[in-house]
Amino acid sequence: MIIIKNRIYCIALFFISLFLIFGMNAQASETQILKAKQIEKMAINHLIKELPWNQESLDITIYSDGKDITLPTGKKDLIYKIMGSNQRAGRVPMILEIRINDQFQKRIRINTKVLVKQKIIKTSRAVKRGEIFSINEIKEETIKTERPNKNAIKNLNYILGYEAVRNLPSGATIQTNFLKKPPLGKRGKKIMIMAKKGGMTITAPGILKQDGYKGEIVQVLNIDSKKIIYGNLVDSNTVTVKF
Repeated sequence: MIIIKNRIYCIALFFISLFLIFGMNAQASETQILKAKQIEKMAINHLIKELPWNQESLDITIYSDGKDITLPTGKKDLIYKIMGSNQRAGRVPMILEIRINDQFQKRIRINTKVLVKQKIIKTSRAVKRGEIFSINEIKEETIKTERPNKNAIKNLNYILGYEAVRNLPSGATIQTNFLKKPPLGKRGKKIMIMAKKGGMTITAPGILKQDGYKGEIVQVLNIDSKKIIYGNLVDSNTVTVKF
C-alpha cells in the first residue's frame, strides 16, 4: 500500500513538472521583447528623415530610461511622431506609439536634443556701414547650435567685395540682409556722358544723381548744360545716351 502511494506521488510530481516546464515555455512564447537600443536607434532615424538638416550636420542625443519593453507576440508597429511643428533643433520631444496586430499597446514619450553643425562667417573686427568686405574683415567658424541661422552666409564669395549696409560689431555672424552689392557708380561721382551717332561721338562731363549698377538707367546732371538727362551706366566712369 505504501509502495502504491509512493508511485502515485512520483507520477503526480512528474506530470506537475511537465506542466510547469511546458506551461512556462508557452507563456514565454506569448511575449516579445522590444529592446531599448532599438527604440533609440529608430527615434534617431526618424529625426534624420523628418528634420530639414543634412544628416552629416546632425548631433542627436536621446534621453530614455534605457529599459526593454515586454510586449505580446504579433506584428509590431512602432509609430514615431515629433511633437510640435516649429521646433526643429534644440529639445525636440517625440511620442512613440506601439501597436501589435494593429491594436494599441503603449505610448511612450521620448526626449531628444538636436544640435546642428553649421558653417558661419563672422566679422573679425568692427565694420562700419558702407565698408567693402575683404578677407581682412572676416573669419570662418564651424559651430554646433540649437538655433541654426538660416540667413547666415556660408560662402566667402557672397561676402568679398560686398558692402555693409549697417554697422557690425566684431564677432557678428554675417547674414544676407547685412550686405548689398556695391553700386558701380555712386551718387555725386563725376563721369563722362557719351553720345554716339554714326561715326560721330560727343562727350560731356556729368555728375551722377543716384547710385547705379552696370547696365542700369541712371539720372545724370550735364555739367555744361545744367540739364538732367538719363543714360545707361556702362562702367564706373561712363554713361551713354541717345540723341
